[in-house]
Amino acid sequence: MLKRHINMRKQDGAVSLGIVIIIGAVIGAVWLSLRLIPHYIDFETMKSVMEDLPGPQVHEMDKRAIRDSLEKRFKINNLRTFKVRDVVKIERTSKSTVIDVAYEVREPLMFNIDLVLSFEDQYTYQ
Repeated sequence: MLKRHINMRKQDGAVSLGIVIIIGAVIGAVWLSLRLIPHYIDFETMKSVMEDLPGPQVHEMDKRAIRDSLEKRFKINNLRTFKVRDVVKIERTSKSTVIDVAYEVREPLMFNIDLVLSFEDQYTYQ
């Protein structure tokens, strides 16, 4: 009976250590989410801006007009950190206009470790 009681006392610290590890993991996951989720929200907003462009009119507009329209839409949707010229590439054919959206975001994690998020999508207007 005495031996069993001694073994239980040795295991008391293991439970506390486990709780500290779990709390640390949860805090780390929340911290990482708070750092990364805004970039995904920006990309989803950018996708909605691109999808809301009027398809037939885009093919008739020149590249400068498309960029100006996107610049205004970016400002309205609070995408102020992105420059259309850096993020958007416009290619024309006789039948369609293809707009590529591609960019990378570097998010500092800790010390000299960075996370690189790469976003890319393509839209065709006829």
